[in-house]
Amino acid sequence: MSYGYNAYGMSEQTDANSLGIGGHHVWDFPQNTRWPAPPVNDNEIFNPSEMMAIGDGFEGGNGLVRDAVSALWRTYGFTNDSGGTTRSNARHQGRANVVFCDGHVESPTLKFLFEDTSDAALSRWNRDHLPHREKLAP
Repeated sequence: MSYGYNAYGMSEQTDANSLGIGGHHVWDFPQNTRWPAPPVNDNEIFNPSEMMAIGDGFEGGNGLVRDAVSALWRTYGFTNDSGGTTRSNARHQGRANVVFCDGHVESPTLKFLFEDTSDAALSRWNRDHLPHREKLAP
């Protein structure tokens, strides 16, 4: 995959309360299915210029990054068994290309996206523009 959608925001893999822009879905784990649900409306995105919409296909957290995925997702609960972190850091000089909901493009570092726990880093994942530290790995 080349690019991924910020469908889930900052969430664990089994979290049914998605904060991304992929719709109000219910995640049926372990069947890995998402039931169709109402889309996220424009007015639900609190700060479009600070909400990531689409970016390089990376998912990760706690210093681990998986590449070649169909989402842009800050999550946890996987291992680096395929070398994705090394490959990801080698691309774009350790950065990701990201399009925001207002249409502008940035190139944040993977460290900022997947390790930084500041409000500025965490809130960009979530449509309510809150950091949601409770969704960080335990």
